[in-house]
Amino acid sequence: MGLKKSIFDSYSEKKLFEHIDSIWKDKLIIYPQLPFTKIFDIKKLNVDQKERNFLLKTNIDYTICDKNYKPLMCIEFDGIGRGYSKEGKYIQLKKDLKRKKRKWKLELKLKIAREHCFPLYIISYEEVEYISEEIHLAVIDGIIGQTIANMQIPIKIGEYLKDNQDILSSMGEYERNEFIQDLVISAEVEQELTWDPIAKKAAEIGNILFTNGITNNYGYRFLSKPELPNKRINSYNRIEWIGCEAWCETPKGKITSKVWIRNFEGILVSPLSIVKNIAELSVYYKTAIKNGVKILK
Repeated sequence: MGLKKSIFDSYSEKKLFEHIDSIWKDKLIIYPQLPFTKIFDIKKLNVDQKERNFLLKTNIDYTICDKNYKPLMCIEFDGIGRGYSKEGKYIQLKKDLKRKKRKWKLELKLKIAREHCFPLYIISYEEVEYISEEIHLAVIDGIIGQTIANMQIPIKIGEYLKDNQDILSSMGEYERNEFIQDLVISAEVEQELTWDPIAKKAAEIGNILFTNGITNNYGYRFLSKPELPNKRINSYNRIEWIGCEAWCETPKGKITSKVWIRNFEGILVSPLSIVKNIAELSVYYKTAIKNGVKILK
């Protein structure tokens, strides 16, 4: 029979959809296997005939829309190549000689998305594994949350400026700049805690720990693989894995947690923010458990 049993190409793709839909269904709409033509108007793209023919036939694994059905971002799950996207390029880890065009196809999608400043991420198993057996969140949740938060920040800043026009007009230049800077920081924090479930959970547990005096000192440091002797901006793209080690000082001693994620730097998302939030959540959770604090999942 020609009828398929599922719209998904693999069990992993199905499980990923179930996960992100369960996390985001109250705020966003997740569509699996949408045609590329539902996201981009092929007629208006600057592509040749070969590229056009491919784009007319291809789908996107997951398209994330707002409640008005506007596409906000897309995700491709690369179970075959175990690859990921970084700065508009597809980094394939598992070579498959039978699929020589895979890189060409994925990078064409990335190229078009970047030309339209549209977030499209290629991920694999490393980005969908749970942070731990107890914390049922994954890197992909941070990617989605940070992307949407960064979309909302300029809107929120505009609202803040509009609401405070009278106050701003009465200030001197230096005082006004300081006030605007505070508004920007407030918008960034508010939107991250609104949209990123990892950051939100870390803040909730951290507040419990500090309020109850379980810890009064927290810190972190970033790590990289390969290690770079000179942390200049032009060296950042050479990093394959970005890590973060976080720690808490407690009456029972210093508690640490070290986390590594792949360097999927892209439009509206930085792995630095995500790895820091995951390390923070991990060390806070570990601190809470060791000190008998019950944490709701």
